[in-house]
Amino acid sequence: MGATGGLMRYLRLVLIAVVLFGACSCSEVAGDFGVSKSEQISCQAGPDCDLKWERAYKWVVEDSGLKLKTKTGGLIKTEADGEDRTLVVTITKNPTPQLGTYEIGFIGKCPSLLSCVPSAAESRTRFANFVSAAN
Repeated sequence: MGATGGLMRYLRLVLIAVVLFGACSCSEVAGDFGVSKSEQISCQAGPDCDLKWERAYKWVVEDSGLKLKTKTGGLIKTEADGEDRTLVVTITKNPTPQLGTYEIGFIGKCPSLLSCVPSAAESRTRFANFVSAAN
């Protein structure tokens, strides 16, 4: 029973590790090291982009609970608030190859290995829904 018992104990520990790792909300960390994929929102130069860019800014300062670090005509960036589970967000507005069309992108980075609350994916979805509601 010594060798079999040792093997069973090892397999049990591996199973527990897999369950624990799978149960944590680390899916973003495991897949892309805590950086969310960019969410692209298209807009047309002028009132359409102005409104969506203003909504992007409003989401950051009023709805996200994140601390604003930078705001320009093409960049909105947040900063960590000292708690390592706070999402850091970079929002960009860049021209596309199509004349007069811009893309507003959202990139969320979680500095914590445990995941951010809310997650980068959840924040990205909320952001996209909020900004896109400007249509």
